[in-house]
This record gives sequence, C-alpha cells and structure tokens, in this order.
Amino acid sequence: MISFLETPIAKDEAKGMAASIAESGSLSFPPSPDYPASLLDRSTMLSVLIAKPRSCDDLHVLRGFSGSIGGRFIIPGYVPPCFSASAWARTVEMNDDRIHELTEMMEAGETGLEEERRRLTAESMARLASLYRFRCWNGEDISLPEKAPWGTGDCAGLRCINAALRRGWEIMGLAEFRIVDGEPEFHPPCEERCGLLLPKMLGLRFIYADGDIAVIDKEAGMLSVPGRGEEKKDSASYRFHTLFPRSPEECNGHRLDMDTSGLLVLAFTWEAKRALSMAFEERRVKKEYEALLTGVLTEEEGVIDIPIRLDTENRPYQIADMEHGRKAITRWTRLGVEVIDGEKFTRVRFFPETGRTHQLRVHSALIGHPIKGDRLYGTRRPGERLMLHSSRILLTHPGTGEEMDFSSPAPF
Repeated sequence: MISFLETPIAKDEAKGMAASIAESGSLSFPPSPDYPASLLDRSTMLSVLIAKPRSCDDLHVLRGFSGSIGGRFIIPGYVPPCFSASAWARTVEMNDDRIHELTEMMEAGETGLEEERRRLTAESMARLASLYRFRCWNGEDISLPEKAPWGTGDCAGLRCINAALRRGWEIMGLAEFRIVDGEPEFHPPCEERCGLLLPKMLGLRFIYADGDIAVIDKEAGMLSVPGRGEEKKDSASYRFHTLFPRSPEECNGHRLDMDTSGLLVLAFTWEAKRALSMAFEERRVKKEYEALLTGVLTEEEGVIDIPIRLDTENRPYQIADMEHGRKAITRWTRLGVEVIDGEKFTRVRFFPETGRTHQLRVHSALIGHPIKGDRLYGTRRPGERLMLHSSRILLTHPGTGEEMDFSSPAPF
C-alpha cells in the first residue's frame, strides 16, 4: 500500500472541499446547477493536491475525480483526464454505431456476429488506451503500460499528480477520498493501477512519504547518491531532489549499494536529514536484509564478527583485517534451501549490527558463501542481479517520535 504525502494541509483541504460540495449542492468550482452533487455516489473517488510553483512560495490546489461523473470527463474546477477528451469522443464514435448495431442484431437472435463485435470492441479499447499520456519527473512523457487493467490512469490522485508535473509544480501534499455521510473517507493510491504508473512518473517507488521523510523501494542497479561525473548523476537522491527541490540536495539518511535493492530512507528537510543520519550512525535504526547465498548453510543461525577495511590497492573492494579493520558484526538466520538451475542456495535473513561498506557481501564471501550474483565478491552470470534486498527498516520518526516499521518483500 502506498502512503504518499497525505499531509495535514491536504487532508484539511479535502474536508473543506467536502463541506463546500454539501453546502452548495454542486460538484463544480465555482458552484453551478449544471453539476449537481447528486451525481456523486459512494464509489466516486476525489482528490486534492497541494502544489507550489518552483518560482515562488504560493500554494495552489488541484482537484481531481476518478473516471467520469455523469458521463463527463471535464467539470469546472477539476484537472482534466490524462488524455484529450475530444480525441476520446472521436475514437469512441469510430466503431460505436457498428458495435450497437451488432448488439441489437444479436439480441434479435442473429448468430455469428460475436467475433466481429469482439474485434471492434478490442480495437476501440486499444485506441482509447493509446490516448493516455503521463508526465514524468524528468519532463518526459510515457504511455499506458502494455496489458494494464482497464481504468489504469483514471484515478483521481494520479490525474492531479500528472497535472502538477505538467505545470512543473512541486507537490506539497495529496489526499484521495470518498465522501461518506458528508465527510471525506481517505484512501491511499491503489497498487493495482496507480502502482503501475507512479514509480515511472515520480522516478522512484514510494512506500511512504509525509513531508518530513520518505521511504522508497530502490531498484537494483540504481545509485543511492550521485557518483563522480555527469554520467553517474542519476540516483535516488538526485531524482528525489529534482522532484522536491525543497529537500536538501544530499537528502539521503543512509545508503544502499547500487546493486542492492530495497528500502531507502530520504529526508525532505535538513532537520530530518540530520536526525536520520545520527540515528543510523548511533545504530538506533534496525535493518533487515534478505539474500540468497551460494551453497548450503547447515546451521539455523549465526553471527559473523570479522573486522573489515578498504583494500586501498584494489578499490572499492573491502577485505578482512583483524588488526586494522573496523568492527563489523552481522547476525543471520536461515530461511531455507532452494535449488536453482541445479545449484543449491541458502535463503537467509541478515541483521547487521554495524553498517560498514559492503559488509553483508564481504561477510558472506568470508564464510565461503558469497551472495548469488555478486560481481565483486562472488560470480555474476549475464543478466543476473545481486540477490540482496533491504527488506525491513524500523526507525523513530525524526519529527513525531512515532515508532515506524516499513517492509518490502524480496523480488527474488
């Protein structure tokens, strides 16, 4: 479930929007009898998005609704859908008359028409799907993913995000809701549809964001922070700061290796950044990883206590050094043994008690069981990834003091 910037200011705006609709009896802004509130039902999802132009500090409110209301895609005071409504109408008309004619003929008892109606319906749906366009964090546009469920791209919140990105505005808050008994009932963006588009539009897969911190599910192969040189600028922190310029340029609270996937915590403010960095440094943040190790570990659990340091003659490799190495401790438990392409691997859960560079990768190799797909300390086959995933983080929220627990299943 995604929780994306459902900030108090956005929720307050949603409550005001629900109250305005109830008081005026109209959906539109400004109110008009042409758009009566009676068109709403309990299934209609609405949204408000608070955004700020990058050139000033003025806040703007964008409103959205899902699908269509009363057969209308355009209602005054709301953002447009993620397609041209006029192009949609023209596309529907192309086959609509013939589809209705075939339907009437079939209802009258004629046979052998099902295949033509199916073909025309599928053709119309494919043409309609091709009309969608979504703006991304870097200014590029994307289309609907292939075989996306019908209705993908029609959600209220996603429409508002699309509109904000098209205008180059910075997103400050988002609330999606249904009006139930006159009050907003809040819901997060849906995984089954929005989850197909938001990671590409936002450049990152958000698990949680509240205005102080964000937790993303970083993909394997993405840098946590920019490397040296323009070609290594693209990274999780670069994309985050591009999307939210109010955040520190160095917004990461900690780092993951480029080859490691999973949970990464980022900060919207310098205060949150400092608090997170200190919490990680003082080991007050609990982390869990899941990995596939080559070979079979016979023990059920264990502790690896081997100091490590940088191999200065072979960067970025880390090596064991009992005399000059930095303390590095990793607890692990065995989850099971798996056979892949005839080879045996042990799935483990790691609980690092220290946070040294490449610690889990080095420790695994030092006990004779390198992580599957490790190009530095083991063997990587063509097309293979490092089978290491940051699966759980437990931390204290730097602003509220709330204990928070985030998890992400391993994708392997």
